[in-house]
Amino acid sequence: MKKEKDFLHSGTRDSSVTERERKNREAARRAAEEGFVLLKNDGLLPLAEGAVVALLGGGASHTVKGGTGSGDVNERSVVRLDEGLRNAGLKLSSEDWLEDYEERYRQAREDWKQEILGSQNGDDATSIFNNYARHPFQLPGGRELSEKDVEGACAAVYVISRVAGEAADRKLIPGDYYLTEKEWKDLRWLDQKGIPVILIVNTGGPVELTEVQELSCVRAILLISQPGQEGGNAAADVLCGKCTPSGKLTATWARKFADYPCADTFSYLSGDCTKEYYREGIYVGYRYFDRFGVEPLYPFGFGLSYTGFDIQTTGLSADGDSIILSARVRNTGKAYSGREVVQVYVSCPQNRLPKEYRRLAGFRKTRVLKPGEAE
Repeated sequence: MKKEKDFLHSGTRDSSVTERERKNREAARRAAEEGFVLLKNDGLLPLAEGAVVALLGGGASHTVKGGTGSGDVNERSVVRLDEGLRNAGLKLSSEDWLEDYEERYRQAREDWKQEILGSQNGDDATSIFNNYARHPFQLPGGRELSEKDVEGACAAVYVISRVAGEAADRKLIPGDYYLTEKEWKDLRWLDQKGIPVILIVNTGGPVELTEVQELSCVRAILLISQPGQEGGNAAADVLCGKCTPSGKLTATWARKFADYPCADTFSYLSGDCTKEYYREGIYVGYRYFDRFGVEPLYPFGFGLSYTGFDIQTTGLSADGDSIILSARVRNTGKAYSGREVVQVYVSCPQNRLPKEYRRLAGFRKTRVLKPGEAE
């Protein structure tokens, strides 16, 4: 009989934080900060040091860190948005609202668990997973907002969160692609009260924001996607100006879902999720919107900053089959350092084969540039 020492393993029984884990957390925080996309900022961001804000919305204390299924990983702990804002020294006027939400969330999770276990066919793991896939968890709405929740707040940070990932495809329903009635009610209440709103979008893909971003109260929109284990701290870094947002959209956000090609038959809308026919040809994503003149809400490659940049082409040459383009990027702002992404697009000859209007040929991100500095 083999003894325990005869079995080789790469794990450990030491539960203390290792140097590798610490470095991984630092990398996760930097990656999140670099990937956040500032979609709108009407002078509200960054927030002043020690500002009082009303933090609201389901993802405020239960921030969605990643996807479902294989899009999920295990970690020691996750920094939520409320924790990140407190760590940054911000004061939350909505502590009572957040405390009440915890009980609503606990009950919603318990009800969801019973739904998964109570309606399965059989006891095997496959049956449980299939039932789980058919019933993805949705964050509950909080209680009605009150004057106390926003008392003394210079702004409201409202979080729209969605669960998505493997076996949890998005759907054209409120609480997924569309806002829920409760989310609309909250935002209209804040609009009526004249409270500036920073909208945090915590989703694995687009939600329809066309009408939302037109509300006078919505002064800033920050897309944090699925920000990982340090998401709360990373979001606080950006909101407070410790880090200037520099992410760019990797997908086109349409004004309405019908603007996407094959919108009427994509995924479950075709009635058959076992197969998918891609009829767009080469006109995928931004190539479709460009080629057919469909105006998006936010275009591919879009992303704002707290500072400004000037990009000048300084050289263009050929080296065999390669084209070499040089550019000089200067931070034209006076207050904030930041990074910019130079994006190079090409238009191909329109010969026998169809070609898109333009094609992303290359991109490069600068180092952090101080005001007036260039690279």
